[in-house]
Parts: sequence; C-alpha cells; structure tokens
Amino acid sequence: MSAPPGAAHLGIVVEGPGDKEAFPILLRKYLHSVGRYEDLLGKPVPLKGKGSATRANSGLEGYVLAAARPGCCAVLVLVDADKDASCVLGPDLLARAQAVTAVPVVVIVAERDFEDWIYTAVEHLDLGKAAWNSSERGKNAIESLLTPEKYVKSTMQARLTQRMDLDVARTRSTSLNRLFNKIDEILARI
Repeated sequence: MSAPPGAAHLGIVVEGPGDKEAFPILLRKYLHSVGRYEDLLGKPVPLKGKGSATRANSGLEGYVLAAARPGCCAVLVLVDADKDASCVLGPDLLARAQAVTAVPVVVIVAERDFEDWIYTAVEHLDLGKAAWNSSERGKNAIESLLTPEKYVKSTMQARLTQRMDLDVARTRSTSLNRLFNKIDEILARI
C-alpha cells in the first residue's frame, strides 16, 4: 500500500525496477520494527538507471519533484554506489535534489549495491548453508547460492529483502545503518 494522496508520507526515488519493489519492502520492515504501521510510503519513482541520476543538470531533479507530491514530509533517494565513491556521489546528488524542493531530501548510496544489503543477512535468506563474507559482492554471492536457478533482480530482490533480518544486516552494513538512522530522524519530525 502507498499513502493516500495528500497524506503525510515519504517520497521515494529508486534506481530501477528491482529497487522499486524491494526498497518499499525494506522500508516497511524497518517501520514495523519501530512500531510504525501506518501507510507512510509514497509510490516509488524509478530513475531507470543510475545514469539518469548522475547526468549533470537533467534527470534526478525531475524525479525528486515527482516524488515530492503534496503531503510529502521527506524524499528518500536510493542509488547504488557500484564503483563510485559514495562520499562524492551522495553529496553531489543531495545538493542537486535539495536545489529543486523545499522538502527535506535524504540520499542513500548503497555500498556497492542493494544486493550487498541483502547479502549481509545471508544466513536468514533460506539459500542453504551460507555464511556472510564481508569481502564478497552480494550479487555474486546470491547468484552463486541460487544456482542452478537464475537470479532475476526484478523478482528475487523483493523476495530476498522480505527474508532479511534487519538487526543483523544493519550491524554489517554502514550504509544500511545510515539509512535506518536517517529514517529515525525523519520519523521524529512526523
């Protein structure tokens, strides 16, 4: 469910179709873990790839405006770091997003990618015997654990997100922990 039009909510901008399904699941799991059960999430606005966000003077700004519809209390922008330095990418995207709206904006850069967040709770994903290894790429590890089944991001990302143990995951990922801390700050204001 998404928040009704005009109701207080968090606007969401995501990188692509997998994140469009999985990020709201992650956010709802976290909101429920802190006792917030009302519909606080707006409909996710997909960027259609990180290139749409990083392209200078086009792209991100329009998506942020679309997410900041009436009732929006804050906009969460989620992108994967991939090979980019999150300490450069995050502040750059934040400055651009803040320039187009008075609504508070939080840019979350998933250290390397969303699958790394999922993989931090690998022992809880029902993928057989698996142990977390901090040096392993989440997507590669998940693909290997799923073999012979193929990892299809647009469907599997959401399913695996639903299985995550958030308490375990946040202790293993600084970017995921940062997301939850930012959400706590926003919730204190609404």
